[in-house]
Amino acid sequence: MTVWSLVTVLVGIVVLTALVTGMARMRVAAGVTELAGELMPTQRETRALTIASVDQETGQRGYLLLGDPAFLAPYVSGREAEARAAAALTTLLRADPAAGADLAAATAAAAAWRTEVAEPNIAARRAGPLPTERVAASERRGKELFDVLRQRLAALQERTASRERGALAAIDAAQRTANVVALGAVVLAFGVAVASVPLMRRRMVRPLVGLQAQAERTADGAYQTPIAVTGPRDLVAIGDAVETMRTSLLRHGAELTDARLELALRDARDRLAAEVHDNSIQRLFALGLALQAAAARHPAAEGDLAPLVDETDAIVRELRELIAGLVRTEVSAATLRGQVFDLVRDCGRALGITPALEIRGPLEEAVTDEAARELLAALREALGNVARHARAPSAAVRLAVDEARVVLAVEDDGVGVPSDLAPGEGLAVVAARVERLGGTLAVTPRPTGGTLVSWQLPRTRDATPTPDPADTARTRP
Repeated sequence: MTVWSLVTVLVGIVVLTALVTGMARMRVAAGVTELAGELMPTQRETRALTIASVDQETGQRGYLLLGDPAFLAPYVSGREAEARAAAALTTLLRADPAAGADLAAATAAAAAWRTEVAEPNIAARRAGPLPTERVAASERRGKELFDVLRQRLAALQERTASRERGALAAIDAAQRTANVVALGAVVLAFGVAVASVPLMRRRMVRPLVGLQAQAERTADGAYQTPIAVTGPRDLVAIGDAVETMRTSLLRHGAELTDARLELALRDARDRLAAEVHDNSIQRLFALGLALQAAAARHPAAEGDLAPLVDETDAIVRELRELIAGLVRTEVSAATLRGQVFDLVRDCGRALGITPALEIRGPLEEAVTDEAARELLAALREALGNVARHARAPSAAVRLAVDEARVVLAVEDDGVGVPSDLAPGEGLAVVAARVERLGGTLAVTPRPTGGTLVSWQLPRTRDATPTPDPADTARTRP
């Protein structure tokens, strides 16, 4: 009877331990669910709201200074992105009144900045250039209001980050509780086993000692080592329960580690993709074009500059391969318009002139991601040839979409294509790629001098009605 009482106590300890660790597991699972379903999306939408506000401020300031309607595109898209992010955050922060108040304050600050500064300035600038005093006063007032908006957004981001840290701390606490309970259960079971040695020496001493050693090894952190018990059926059942506890601790420890790694990896990946793509690659590409233009202007130095151009191209390719798996750096139909604008702008630094850019039609609805990549490659090669050979005082890029096709035209008023110039490998590769998609590439002289590169591709998505004039974007040097 005493033996069965001791066995009952041991089983009770194991059951209680399993219950406590099960509750800890549920808390860990709930914390992970909260991180993935609420806190991480909240952080993402908060960042999106901040970016949208900065885009609006940048767009209205650029338009105020230069009067170019193209600068209003970030302002308009920023308002739309702000509305989407604010709506998503309203839903996500429904159960957090304090964070909801921060969101409301940020939204009010954004509305005050638009109402008092942005909208009046945009309306006034449409009527014509503004006096210098008006611009300076507007910039001062705009900075004051936008600083308030930045503070509200920073407070909201800090609050959401604090909630995220709190969730991670709760997961850590639950895991520690499970570990302490498991260790206490092992110690208590060991004490009961030692007390029962005189009664169970003949049948259970060796199996129990083996179970004790394995349990202590697990308590010391050897969670990877399985627990195997031989002996009486009751003792084997206890060993199985301890093994279940070990595997549960091991599994939930791995879940917590994965959650931490995922958070850290996501932030690091986003920062790396944005930094490398937005700064390093674009600057290297502009440097390569500048070297090509210098080689064209100074033929005697071409032999020295050519290896530098090749090395720059190799570095760009390596960087693109390095961040090829990062979502933000992928060329897609959704990002094509902005990347065309960035490419033309960066080429202008190398050429010494800013090519005129005209985009007509619903570009995002007309091409697939693959076609978008090929179009951007063709534009890069054509502008590179302008830098290398044209010596042109001006150049223009036209990108048009109609019901049947997508047309990219790059023209310059330079020296034209020399009759003895062999076809370049770059354009040959571009032509082969577009032909594989059912399109064409043509390089022809312009009647008034210079060269025209025409890249055409059938629409790779369903045709839409004639584009609205609001879809047209122009950039002038």
